[in-house]
Amino acid sequence: DLRERLEKIKRLSLDPFHPEALRVELESLIKDLPNMTPEELMDVREFLQDLKARLEENYTICFGWMEKALKEGFRREV
Repeated sequence: DLRERLEKIKRLSLDPFHPEALRVELESLIKDLPNMTPEELMDVREFLQDLKARLEENYTICFGWMEKALKEGFRREV
């Protein structure tokens, strides 16, 4: 079911530090695009627009953390 697939992708997109599972699911979704109905394609289009914003935020989180770690060094805080 498309809704379930989109929900799974949404859940995976919430973790900026483990993008591989998200990539696999998105590739699978893209392969199925030619077989979707026009209504499903519209749903996917809207979903991907929302996902784009979330992924941009994840990119900022990941690389902001890396930049801070590189500037300040890797140290363990307890």
